[in-house]
Amino acid sequence: MSNLDLSVLAENIIEIYKKHGRAWTQLRGDFLYEKAWLDLFLDLIPPHSHLLDLGCGSGQPIADYCIEHKCRVTGVDSSDVMIEMAQQNFPEQSWLLMDMRMLDLAQKFDGILAWDSFFHLTQDDQHKMFGIFQKHSKVGTALIFTTGPEQGEAVGEMFGDALYHASLSQDEYRTLLKSYGFEVVKMIAEDVDCAGHTVWLAQKN
Repeated sequence: MSNLDLSVLAENIIEIYKKHGRAWTQLRGDFLYEKAWLDLFLDLIPPHSHLLDLGCGSGQPIADYCIEHKCRVTGVDSSDVMIEMAQQNFPEQSWLLMDMRMLDLAQKFDGILAWDSFFHLTQDDQHKMFGIFQKHSKVGTALIFTTGPEQGEAVGEMFGDALYHASLSQDEYRTLLKSYGFEVVKMIAEDVDCAGHTVWLAQKN
């Protein structure tokens, strides 16, 4: 597949999650295979923390779990369908229809999540996101995000539509985290205990 074709697929991600948001949420269900990682993330931050959830979807099950642990959540998603569901599910929280790549909330958060969202960005956009992570962080902020296991671009599928993914190399992620003042707490590539996800957990110095 050409670079042009991949670029088109990358730009189509938002439309796919608008089109299939409800069906994907139903298929995803509420089984929390992320629990062990979320517990590590929550252990790094104080009680009653304010979290920024980038690519929050419907808020279930990840934001739901954090809310159960007394966190306050500001969720960001580019899909109006996802934000509508999140508002219905958790009306007491803050849900913003925004593109994470353009984010500038003039707020610092105790924790930032970009679970199963960051890896839909192009490699260039992933580079730029580290400045956005930094802008919304303070000393002690925990950051958790998922990537691919190695550098490259891949195309998956969602209900018949091509679904774009990209990743930098592990060394490049480590360099970016260090450059923007984050220390890697834990990283596992293709974690067999987390549905094969490659997960990064870091904390702001």
